[in-house]
Amino acid sequence: MKKLVSTVITLLLIFSMAYAQNSKDLYMPKDIKKAYEKGTRSYDGKPGKNYFQNKTDYKIKAEFTPETRILTGEEIINFQNNSPNNLSVLYIKLYQNLFKKGSARDWDIGFVDIHDGVKIKSLIVNGKKIDVNSKSVNVNSTLMRVRLSEKILPKSKNKIEIKWSLVIPGTVKIRMGAYNKTNFMISYWYPKISVYDDVSGWNVIPHKGNCEYYNDYGDFDVEITVPSIYTVWSSGLLQNPKEIYTKKYLKRIEKAAVSNEIIHVIAKGDREKSDITKKAEKHTWKFKATYMPDFAFALSNKYLWDATSVKVGNKRVLVHAVYKENSKDFHEVADISRKSIDYFSNKTPGIPYPYPQLVAFNGGGGMEFPGMINDGDARNRNRTINLTAHEIGHSYYPFYVGTNEQRYAWVDEGLITFFPKKIVGKYTNDKNYKLFADLVSKYNSTAGTANEIPLMVSSTNTGQAYRYHAYIRSSTAFYTLHELIGAEKFNKGLQEYTKRWNGKHPTPYDLFFTFNEIAGEDLAWFWKPWFFDLGYADLAIKKVNIKKKTSEIIIEKKGHFPVQINLKVIFKDGSTKKFSKPASIWKDGKKTFRFEIKKPDIKEVLLNNLLAPDAYGEDNVWTALHNISKKTMKSYVGKYGARNIILNNGELYYYRKGGSKMKMIAVDDIFFRFKELSYFRLKIIKKDEKVIAVEGYYNDGRKARNKKNK
Repeated sequence: MKKLVSTVITLLLIFSMAYAQNSKDLYMPKDIKKAYEKGTRSYDGKPGKNYFQNKTDYKIKAEFTPETRILTGEEIINFQNNSPNNLSVLYIKLYQNLFKKGSARDWDIGFVDIHDGVKIKSLIVNGKKIDVNSKSVNVNSTLMRVRLSEKILPKSKNKIEIKWSLVIPGTVKIRMGAYNKTNFMISYWYPKISVYDDVSGWNVIPHKGNCEYYNDYGDFDVEITVPSIYTVWSSGLLQNPKEIYTKKYLKRIEKAAVSNEIIHVIAKGDREKSDITKKAEKHTWKFKATYMPDFAFALSNKYLWDATSVKVGNKRVLVHAVYKENSKDFHEVADISRKSIDYFSNKTPGIPYPYPQLVAFNGGGGMEFPGMINDGDARNRNRTINLTAHEIGHSYYPFYVGTNEQRYAWVDEGLITFFPKKIVGKYTNDKNYKLFADLVSKYNSTAGTANEIPLMVSSTNTGQAYRYHAYIRSSTAFYTLHELIGAEKFNKGLQEYTKRWNGKHPTPYDLFFTFNEIAGEDLAWFWKPWFFDLGYADLAIKKVNIKKKTSEIIIEKKGHFPVQINLKVIFKDGSTKKFSKPASIWKDGKKTFRFEIKKPDIKEVLLNNLLAPDAYGEDNVWTALHNISKKTMKSYVGKYGARNIILNNGELYYYRKGGSKMKMIAVDDIFFRFKELSYFRLKIIKKDEKVIAVEGYYNDGRKARNKKNK
């Protein structure tokens, strides 16, 4: 007997230890582990005493010809090697080689914009000219490797001079390109020194399309020459406005810089007057930007321009929206951008917007650059708010905090898919909008499928699961963390993480360790399942026991991931009561949780997967047995717009045109639920005892929209 007790105790200890983990024991790749051993990283979530980071400053002169889409440029790069290592090779990013014939890509882009790649006309390193056609230079996809005759020494300053040309894509727009022939978003356009960091050394991962970017910080001094009829905006601040704009437009720009109102700098009809810029064949626009990871610019001879500004701390941030005249939604984007910057700076995450301006360009899709975004028209206002806030949110991650998007795209995409939803919730006009419901819904529809890949798997290895991995599972994990520790601690976690790592290159472990400190506990029990393991979230109503004076509801944790419990109990007298428990109830390894209810007359129990991640919603509703007479059932049969009810073998079924038939489970005589859609129910509408319509409702009482079938 003693041996049996000892064995049981040992097994319980092992079981408990499996959940009471230490974050230091989480799986860590070799290169990251070595960084901690070398002291460039610290287990307290701060940069280590030996942390280093290189700096690259760019002085660029470029000319762009809209008719041919040819960009020619020359640059002087001041590369400061702050590492303790000799560098015998130099890696230079040629991002536009994504369009080069023969380059590896994540998807087919056709042939129309395929070209011969970025043409390097001249390369000089520390005064020594290098023959780009020699064996010392090798171009592989978007990476150019240069073998140096003299090593770059530790703690040294180095001068790299490059002349190049390229063709901007005109049809295939991957985050940038030409829009309606005379409007251009131009990014990833100059040869750029690759990152050499304390984790992996040189970043030699080529850009193939899906995974985005990883860049060092530096100052930019950029001159861009274009025909005089074009207006140019960029990541940097314009240094010579008086040389370019006429007085009328200068006054409008200056007014916007100190105003909370929207100023129409270029309004409808202004373009036809041809008086925006001073008379000349060409203009050279001079911009400067300080300590940014990248530099983009846009130009147009057609777009309208709204401008305003917003106070952030003791400065005013300039806000610009430039857009096509027939845009469905961009007339509101300057205001949405202004409100987003204010919200980010003062509410969530409560960190001052890091750049002196924001330019929202009405191109296509949705993409971020330091101080700029490129967005297409959205389908509705909610989506416009979300898209605008999402792309502006990237100003913090991965720009202000320089995360490696190629390895861990989910860090910035997850955070920025999650917390900007609060801005939609604040500014939407849609009464049916439910904060975070769409985020949870996307997770629930995909979780547990073949796309389920642990977040700590490198983004470069996710293939077709990239978007679920980078955006959906990650944002749901951050949402669950937010619900666990609360909004205040979540914001404090982001604030401390940003304070430690702004202008630097953190790994996810730096995020984990920082949040552990702010939460006041080691969250390894949360990090491991959500970020390191295969699995999904799934709770179920295991059993409802109705007793004489009380009831017992047993919730089962069937999935691997810890999530909160949101429970709603509806009683036969029409009253309701809600119960909730945080995800931490599962941290000790238990598989069930019991609720004692002091009333026996339960009509229905709802485990709310509208706002709780759950891969299998079929077992999230329990309903007391309710019988309906055959006569009543027959009276419900009919066609009600796009909705249909039929009677088959004594059972009622519901379907929409083209949809599958679902058995109707009676909650009472007028409400029905479905096993397949646990969050949805159908209401029978009667008038003078005759059924005239059926309406859909969500479990939280919101009325479902009756979308018309096409």
